[in-house]
Amino acid sequence: MQDGSTLAHPSRPLELRQSPDPLAKHDSWFRFEPPSGGLMVFDHKGRLVKADASAELTMAALGVELSRESRLRVDALDTSDAKHPRDSQLPDWLDPDWIEPVIEGNERLGTVVQIPERVRSNASVPAQSGLPAYKLRQAVEFVEAHIDEPINLERLAAVVHLSPFHFHRQFKQSTGVTPGKYIFQVRIERAMTLLSDSDLPLVEVAAQAGFADQSHFTAAFRQATSMTPRSYRNATATA
Repeated sequence: MQDGSTLAHPSRPLELRQSPDPLAKHDSWFRFEPPSGGLMVFDHKGRLVKADASAELTMAALGVELSRESRLRVDALDTSDAKHPRDSQLPDWLDPDWIEPVIEGNERLGTVVQIPERVRSNASVPAQSGLPAYKLRQAVEFVEAHIDEPINLERLAAVVHLSPFHFHRQFKQSTGVTPGKYIFQVRIERAMTLLSDSDLPLVEVAAQAGFADQSHFTAAFRQATSMTPRSYRNATATA
């Protein structure tokens, strides 16, 4: 990744003129006719400011979360630190050709991402296959072997040498569930086995199943089974 000025096409930046506070008036950026694939606006720190309805549908089809609770941020679009963009790569779903800088005077205020129509059309067509069998086996075996540890998407994707974005999508295609949900299911299954076949204290069961603490374990177990760990043990423990 080059510096911030090469993230887009510098020959055709979008200029906002005579606006005292363009960031506060970012809705005006949507006066440009958006392509049917959608339009997104990011501020100078790479944080999503707004996405139109078409962009939300396209991103949902690509598996990119745009919810308010988890505000999307693209490190490579952060121009607040001149050194930062050189150390970051665009995420797999973001094509450099979609990027336009938003400039006022000599200051880059943010970035507009214009998504082509073809992207939404292609994203609507499900892929024909997920992970190759050997990669799926590697991922599953890794989860089983490390279930007592924190396992995030980046760590699991690295096991099979895929980007987190592609791994998440292909894993769901192969299994029908997201990596996060699969890991949660394996944790619950491990806890069930330990509750039924051992007399370990609940705090130890929680630790060996990879839960942060007993309280978290109890809440998660009840959510998954409608029973508390203690009541499940009483009902299923072997003699």
